Amino acid sequence: MQKEKKHRPQSIRADKGLLCFQCETCSKEEAKYRCPRCMKYSCSLLCVKKHKLALSCNGVRDKTAFVSVNEFTDLNLLSDYRFLEDVGRTADAAARHCIVHSPATKRLLYFLRNKARGCNIELKTLPVGFTKRKENSTTFNSMENKFYWHLKLIFPHCHAEYTLKGVPDDKTLADILKPYIDPVESDPVVCQRLKIYTASPQSDVRILMKIENRSRNSVRYNELDASRSLLDNLKGKVIIEYPTLFVVLKTLKNDMVVLGQGEHIFISCYVILGYFSYINSS
Repeated sequence: MQKEKKHRPQSIRADKGLLCFQCETCSKEEAKYRCPRCMKYSCSLLCVKKHKLALSCNGVRDKTAFVSVNEFTDLNLLSDYRFLEDVGRTADAAARHCIVHSPATKRLLYFLRNKARGCNIELKTLPVGFTKRKENSTTFNSMENKFYWHLKLIFPHCHAEYTLKGVPDDKTLADILKPYIDPVESDPVVCQRLKIYTASPQSDVRILMKIENRSRNSVRYNELDASRSLLDNLKGKVIIEYPTLFVVLKTLKNDMVVLGQGEHIFISCYVILGYFSYINSS
């Protein structure tokens, strides 16, 4: 039985000197139960049912009830942790629900793949349950005849990653990167984190995209043209769910061959591998 700070009917057992509480429904018998939701004391199943009916109480503990900092204990922390686990399981179950596999959902994915094919882009989607499938928010506006892409930007030299949603396909890569690496237009916090990029000449910035459908021991990247639109850069490419762009610096080069649109450039493979090691350890 938990100790109660509020004033409640209580008595002292003469034989044992123990503090006990009276039933708050009948006020006659010694309490044996305490409601997890409203914290009312009851002596029997009958009184439990009466208090639920009188107070419209369901007897289920309110996991989102406010707890002041002074009263917050390890038990409250454990309760919050379990609550978040329950939320995660519920969200995962919802993602696997049959409605996700409904004909309407399949038609939408077919529609996106068909429109991408019309733009000379091979768009591939993953089965339900994969992280990229859950994350993907790419849409196609039929009235504007335009893709609004879910886009991920990775800055391996700084171990930074940013996700963009609703990026129009006619926007140039240079404009997409301005809020991140432009010394004037970038956010101060982002600018500080990506200072190795903002401090370097814009001509040293290279944008790479992994070439899909290659063996794991033969990873290669395409170099994209920052002055051209996102759509133009994606043409002729294979995309799994959404584009993931690696923003690297030409000056930090070593021994990794990147297939570009002009001359081959070399970017350190240790930078890319270091990024993935950082992600896996975090």
